[in-house]
Amino acid sequence: MRYPKSVDIAGHSVRLIIRPFKGADSDTFGEYFHDDQLIQINTGLSKRVEVDTIRHEMMEASLLLSGVGYSDVYCQESVVRCLETVFFPAWIAFKKRINYVEE
Repeated sequence: MRYPKSVDIAGHSVRLIIRPFKGADSDTFGEYFHDDQLIQINTGLSKRVEVDTIRHEMMEASLLLSGVGYSDVYCQESVVRCLETVFFPAWIAFKKRINYVEE
């Protein structure tokens, strides 16, 4: 599956790279690097796991970009609002861009 080079999350363009992970990271599925606004996904995953991992990393990015990820305490309302207003709009737009249909 071909993916766009970036995803839009909360007005930020987060780069998306699919590449092989080496060494100690070789078993890692994906990572989000907040300072670089970069999502990296390991190669060799099934398409379903690849898309699920992109979704996971987009949630990580959503929490950090919204500020929720920096909270000292867990606040359910702020997490729910982040997911509703930041993550899900980004996820729906991403699935449309890649023409992804749930299996």
